[in-house]
Amino acid sequence: MTPILETTAVALVYILLLQPFYLLEILPFWGFLEEEKKKPFCRAWVALTVAETALTVGLVRSGLFPSEPAAYWAIGYIVWLPQFLLSFLATRKYWVGHLFILSFRILLSSCFYTFLRHFFLYFWPESEFVSMYFWQILFYGGECLISFPILLRFFTRTFSHFQEAAARRFWRSTTIIPMLLAVDTLYVSVYDSQERYFDLLGARILLLIVVVLMMAAIRRGQQEVYDEIRAYEEKHQLQQQVVSAANYVKMSKESRQRLEAIYREKQDHIDQLLDLVRQKDRVGVLTYIEELGEEFNSTKLPQYCRNPLINAALTVYLSRAREEGIPTTISVDLPQDLTCSGDLSIVLSNLVENALIASGKQPEDRRNITVLARQQGDMLNITVLARQQGDMLNILVKNLFDAPVLLDEEGLPVTKVKGHGIGMKSLARFRDKYGASVLCQKKDGWFLTYLQVDMGAKGVGD
Repeated sequence: MTPILETTAVALVYILLLQPFYLLEILPFWGFLEEEKKKPFCRAWVALTVAETALTVGLVRSGLFPSEPAAYWAIGYIVWLPQFLLSFLATRKYWVGHLFILSFRILLSSCFYTFLRHFFLYFWPESEFVSMYFWQILFYGGECLISFPILLRFFTRTFSHFQEAAARRFWRSTTIIPMLLAVDTLYVSVYDSQERYFDLLGARILLLIVVVLMMAAIRRGQQEVYDEIRAYEEKHQLQQQVVSAANYVKMSKESRQRLEAIYREKQDHIDQLLDLVRQKDRVGVLTYIEELGEEFNSTKLPQYCRNPLINAALTVYLSRAREEGIPTTISVDLPQDLTCSGDLSIVLSNLVENALIASGKQPEDRRNITVLARQQGDMLNITVLARQQGDMLNILVKNLFDAPVLLDEEGLPVTKVKGHGIGMKSLARFRDKYGASVLCQKKDGWFLTYLQVDMGAKGVGD
């Protein structure tokens, strides 16, 4: 093999072995990246990999360094930068998370490099270290590959609720600790470690222990934050259900009081009708009966569906819509014994409430809410959500809305307004619990949320 081909092969192996560690910068945030940006990002990443390989070959062959191992050692300090910047810019609103991951990469890389130097110096003390640089690259790459799935799992779980944690300023203070350790480690590695690998072994082992303990402590702290958030959301949902039930009971009492008032006045109504009959006032009789019928109708609560929980939730929120003069179109046909009715009533409450809030921001002639729910059947021609097995529950809630709607990585609306957004979290939990399909879409001036649940899926009957 010619020298140029040998250098190219080694450089390619070197760059490829480093890619898993570089991917730690983007994979935990991959779900946060907009769908239309993913393919261009992958193409840019491949282009950078090819460019870095060519740059490495050029620098190694340039003679700027006293030896090839020295060249690879120096290149290792800069070759990570393009991928880091690409990941940073693609998901820059999570910048503190990228710095956090970078700090851990630096700490672990320092430990790995010290370990590989000790390994070769211990087992081959008589061999020239320079002559074994290719095996050093493989050893270092092996350390990275072994640690990659563990680190990816840690970072992905840690940043799974990044939006909520960022609001608590958790990361901006937590990230300072590994960053300071990383700066100290880099200083020691560059200026004080080239001839003191055995002296640094104990320090690197302690550093690795500190890193592991810090990862465990941060993960535990994050879990407590997430548990607190989850408990708050569940409490909010329970309060919402209690308030909805209380309002429904109040409306029922008011309806009963109106009916009792009509009943108390029944003799007056009969006398009035008899007088009109004696006068042979046929028009007056019909008019009076119609007025009396309307009065009776006003005592009845709407019956949207046979399921009591869902009917109560819809009654409360759609009554608010009528009070605010918002036109509504309702067609709900759900069974009485629906097993997920408790969770579904919360989801529907949140969706209709969100539609009410959004409609309140529209001009009066641009207010409209539609709620459709069917068991089985095809309400929408949305092939991406089509299922082939089991009885399907199809739910559509839509409202007119002119403003743009920002969707997160899961396709759910996001808001920066403090105290809002809990409804979408309840929808996400419903989706995960029951294996539902959810589509949120802004189309033709309408914002719609389409929910499809396979009633035969595992979890629906829990």
